[in-house]
Amino acid sequence: MVDPDRFRYVEVVVDVPAVGDRQFTYEVPGAWYLPYGAKVEVPFGQRQAEGYVVGHSSDRPDFDLKSVSAVYDLRFLPPVELLKLGQVLKEHYLTSTASFWQYLWPPLVRRKRLQAGTKLDQIGQAAGPVQPGQVLWPGQPGQPGQPGQLFAPGQEIWPTTAELQAPGSFANTLFIQGPASFRWDYYFDQIGQALSSGHGVIVLVPDIRKLDIVVHALESRFGPVSIVHSDLTGATRRENWLRLLQGKSTIAVGSRSAVLSPVKNLGLIVVDEEESHLYKAEEFPRYNAATVARIRANLQDCKALLGSFVPSIRTRYYMSQGKLGTACIATPGDVPDSPGASVTHMVISMLGTKRGMAISKQLHLALRDIFNDGERAVLFLNRRGTAPALVCSDCGSTIMCPRCSVALAYHARDKVMVCHTCGYSQPPPIECTVCRGFTWRQVGYGIDRVESEFKKRFPKVPIFLLDQDTEAPEDVMAQFRSSAPSCLLCTQMVLGFEVPPFTGLGVISCDNLLSFPDYSAPEQVFKLLTDLLHLLKSSGGNPQKKFMVQTLNPQHHAIRGVQDPEAFYAVEAENRAALGYPPFGALFKIEFSGRQPDKVKQLAEEFATEAENCPQSVQVLGPGPAPKAMVRGRYRWIVMLKARNREDLSKVAKQVLNRVSHSQVRVTVDTEEPYGIG
Repeated sequence: MVDPDRFRYVEVVVDVPAVGDRQFTYEVPGAWYLPYGAKVEVPFGQRQAEGYVVGHSSDRPDFDLKSVSAVYDLRFLPPVELLKLGQVLKEHYLTSTASFWQYLWPPLVRRKRLQAGTKLDQIGQAAGPVQPGQVLWPGQPGQPGQPGQLFAPGQEIWPTTAELQAPGSFANTLFIQGPASFRWDYYFDQIGQALSSGHGVIVLVPDIRKLDIVVHALESRFGPVSIVHSDLTGATRRENWLRLLQGKSTIAVGSRSAVLSPVKNLGLIVVDEEESHLYKAEEFPRYNAATVARIRANLQDCKALLGSFVPSIRTRYYMSQGKLGTACIATPGDVPDSPGASVTHMVISMLGTKRGMAISKQLHLALRDIFNDGERAVLFLNRRGTAPALVCSDCGSTIMCPRCSVALAYHARDKVMVCHTCGYSQPPPIECTVCRGFTWRQVGYGIDRVESEFKKRFPKVPIFLLDQDTEAPEDVMAQFRSSAPSCLLCTQMVLGFEVPPFTGLGVISCDNLLSFPDYSAPEQVFKLLTDLLHLLKSSGGNPQKKFMVQTLNPQHHAIRGVQDPEAFYAVEAENRAALGYPPFGALFKIEFSGRQPDKVKQLAEEFATEAENCPQSVQVLGPGPAPKAMVRGRYRWIVMLKARNREDLSKVAKQVLNRVSHSQVRVTVDTEEPYGIG
């Protein structure tokens, strides 16, 4: 029986970044019992804050206490293995307990106000003593609570020293390489084995546009599944979450966030396209779902399968070091139905091309031949709008976003200027605010401008647009499918669709990606071009296909490497090893942001100075303004830390972050192969 006096006071970590993992003591009113991991609402300063119970006490502290205000529906209380996972991840990613435990609950869970004098039987059972493992959600008087996964008071939820080493182990992880059909045949076999032995399964895909196909394939073989991703309504996510918690569903399938699904008796985690950047969270904490899958597999002693058609540099490195084993790697004989397309590769130099011209003479001639044969073509440019910027012809000033230090993109179709960072929009200006000039010049080109040029060159060939601004992408694909000759002009969105047979694919440009200040930019371009090439080869139709890439860097190894992947990997590995970039070294990005630029700069400089004085062998790069020096009204500075091993970086970052802080400056840490510096 639970003794309420023993748990009268609770230690709570609050979801307030400025206080980190500091614990605050609160009184529990009445006879409520709040288990470890319970999500609560507590008074914090002049406001209410969300927090999580991390400890209990029967001894009243010698200072005035505030009381817990509310408790969230404990039917959703995470199981102990997920709470432990959250603790391991917060150490790995140098963040707080609350920042990860928040992801162990579905959104918009209802809460119940706590009041003094509440009867013990109101915390979940109609009557009788409260037993560990019995009571969860505080029900209405006279209504029973829901049975669930409450663990006994005092049960150890903190990871052991051995469990904290889980991020460094690959013991339970295997890699599968091959085309999608080959990989999924292997996944389905492994999923079937896991289910037949009474285990649950998590399946991750990077792009939610592919979920319908995956869900249909899974349900046709194994029955209903629970879908987990952020685009679902709160009610649907809560329902699916509860079904998994209660063991009513044994398969969770979704995008990045599904890796934290509360699957009972977990036996297998499948991560398809493990190299995708979409598995990396854009918001803090910046976890990578592929890494979390590997860590979770180690903690829960289950299997993780990482699959890919084009393995990442990191994966290849770990395999070469003997850390990561392979389940299987496809050979041509393993994929008898793979298309036998013959592809002509054309790398088209844009050096010397007339400024503003999006379609070169060589690409024009190749497209003309395709259309004359009654075939389809796809043109690719990963840049929305008409032009990335408008520049005053008289004084050269650029129209900037008032909330971000980036140029507003011009969308001629909608007659609007848009910030692709924060979403701010405004009408195109009539006159320049600097010199009062009236003439504007478009700099660069976006997908809308390419469409305009295409229509002038091929007025009789229908062209269809597919980008983030497309309202009905399925209708666009249907129109493209029913028209020949025709052209699909698209961004990276196309990789999430099943494209009808086409004969040629032209990449208008990928130079903006190559020039991004990011050590991983070549790999991202190589991955993108390889995916586009595979899209072309697997589309069916005419087996004689053309793959055309326009570029100002025709000899770059990321572009040439599409025809020779091993050569690309060799050059890229050599470049990174020479500079100590991941996976040959460790790299952390520390970002400082706030409304007051002087204070942001000051804290970044203090951090860099303190880091340079640490005894560990760590290289400090910076501080300096981020390439996007202001985003949504917050000024940003960054410091990069580089070392041969991750342990040294973690020690330095922890030591310095404990010494430097400012209430008006937010500090975030990206500890896993940070993409870009801005």
